Amino acid sequence: MRNPAFFIIVMFTVLMFALVPQLLAQTQDRDRSASGSFYSGIGFGSPVDNLSPFSMGMGLSGVSNYSGTVVSTSNPAHLALISFSQGNVSAVLNQYEASDLSRTARNAFFGLQNFQIAFPILRNELGFSLAFSPSYRADFSKREQGRISPVEGVTSANVDYALDTIGSGGINKIEASFGYRFTNSIAFGYGFGVNIMSLNTEVRPIFSEVQFRTTPFTSSTKGSNISHRFGIHAFTSGLFSDNDQIAFGATITLPFAIEAERSVSAFRNINGLRTRIELNENMPDRNGTIKLPLEFNTGLTYNLNRFVNVATELMIQKWDNAEYTFNETQQEYFKDRVRAGLGFQYHPYRADGVLGFFSNFKYSAGATYDTGHLAINGQDIETIFLNAGIGIMSERSASSIDLSFHYGIRGTESSNLVKENIWGFKISLNMAEIMFLRQRFQ
Repeated sequence: MRNPAFFIIVMFTVLMFALVPQLLAQTQDRDRSASGSFYSGIGFGSPVDNLSPFSMGMGLSGVSNYSGTVVSTSNPAHLALISFSQGNVSAVLNQYEASDLSRTARNAFFGLQNFQIAFPILRNELGFSLAFSPSYRADFSKREQGRISPVEGVTSANVDYALDTIGSGGINKIEASFGYRFTNSIAFGYGFGVNIMSLNTEVRPIFSEVQFRTTPFTSSTKGSNISHRFGIHAFTSGLFSDNDQIAFGATITLPFAIEAERSVSAFRNINGLRTRIELNENMPDRNGTIKLPLEFNTGLTYNLNRFVNVATELMIQKWDNAEYTFNETQQEYFKDRVRAGLGFQYHPYRADGVLGFFSNFKYSAGATYDTGHLAINGQDIETIFLNAGIGIMSERSASSIDLSFHYGIRGTESSNLVKENIWGFKISLNMAEIMFLRQRFQ
């Protein structure tokens, strides 16, 4: 084997995917190991930015940053340019340090980020992809505290209470995508998605007086619908020099609605048996509508030469038109979201006769600013991220491993809100050529 180090890293990656969830569960209590951002508990979850493995070190989706060896879900038009079968699996590990004016808490989240396989139907002309990725996540834990005034005949003193709420789930998408090369430098793409929503919440009440019964209850919201996404990728060379190239990419995801059903249930002791009962059966609030927003994502990548490229992106989501009829108070928090980013990459491994250990990798860095999709108590829940990444290239094939690290600040402690410091990393195992059967004939 020419590159045993790459093989060792692949094995380490597989072990990490298998072991990290168990390690988190063993080292943290249930509430924390199953939770992520505090703000994902509002509405139907926080939007997930699925970044291309090739561009995640810049913190960008990669909508205009095409790689011939790393497939991604960022732009279905890129599928028109692939020449051999590819695939990837990626995961994310985040730690959230949340604080308000009186308390702090730490949560950790580990989850699958993306799984995708792609192959050319007609090489460099028509390609197909099947991918699984989360679109929205609602993994959180929070505590609300209050006091109940004396109740005549029950208690003569104030009763303190706490409501511990644990949420999990979200909206996941399975997308089948096609890309077609219209001309030598222009490609179009289309993605057909099946969106499956499963939101689960458990509420545990706690009272300071034993007269008040503590009966936990659970809420489960389910539904599904299809979505449509369109993409374009165009590029031209020789703009300022003989070796440069500029590429433009854009996608648009149409809005769609999910007609969902919410079931609220609890266990009660009936005739000595622990029985699960429905608390909202035949109630008008059992059914509701969740409308996902229109999304427009565009980017520009300038390749100064084959060693250096710079990319910038702008994404807009029309949350003003989103709906969450299960909680109209939370729906009022929605506002239009804008996310902008800038990053660069350096590819020293592309040079002939590469010398030195550090010349065998791809280096990335970037920053993003996100206005957020929530405005609470007059405050926008903004996020700033700093990103850095490294790509580990295989000498035997076009396969690679991408690692990215990020640090971000979200929200604010003012107006009785929560500020989050976010540390984390993402890892993607990108398989090409030797991992899949390469086509010999067209």
